[in-house]
Amino acid sequence: DQESRDLKARLLEIHEQITARWQLALETDAGGQTARDYLARRGVSAEAVKLFRIGYAPDLWDDSVNWAKSKNYDLSLVEQAGLILHKEGSQHYYDRFRGRLMFPICDEQGRVVAFSGRVLSGDEKTAKYVNSPETPIFTKGKVIFGLDKSKRHLLEAGAAVVCEGQLDLIACFMSGVRNVVAPQGTAFTSDQARTIKRYVEEVVLCFDADEAGQNAAVRSLD
Repeated sequence: DQESRDLKARLLEIHEQITARWQLALETDAGGQTARDYLARRGVSAEAVKLFRIGYAPDLWDDSVNWAKSKNYDLSLVEQAGLILHKEGSQHYYDRFRGRLMFPICDEQGRVVAFSGRVLSGDEKTAKYVNSPETPIFTKGKVIFGLDKSKRHLLEAGAAVVCEGQLDLIACFMSGVRNVVAPQGTAFTSDQARTIKRYVEEVVLCFDADEAGQNAAVRSLD
């Protein structure tokens, strides 16, 4: 039990540190201009960037690897955190998140436990979003994006608006609709439903108007 607690504490520390690293990269990195332009186009204010701790992962294969080395973190531990990957048949590691806009995913206490990275280039070969894998501190189907910021507002409103993605949630929250949460991706799970039920009785599904969004809404009803 103690070992498990120690491991979780170390993983939380790594997530906190790299969140700050990516926040700084978004502010100051020359390569982060694409990310800054994207946020401006989407109407995401500086206040929202700060509140949701949005960052930028530089477009390099070894930025996180070198960052971890500079902090004297064991690379196998950083791999366990889901931030880097091990190159098969070698001693080498490489970054999971490269050239992406980074959204920290927090638990109910507001601790960063995972990331969702959105692609910025128009490269159709890469996935639009790359998310953290499951780790000792992150179970995808249980964590709800934004709940750490909106839980008080859920209780006050007596209802939860469930929207599809991080940017949708941020747009709602900054516009004053604060009783809002988002699942990880479009799959809304029964674990997430149980968590929301601790706060509210009424849930409003507000997924995208496209076919995928509407299908996801129907699937969520059960």
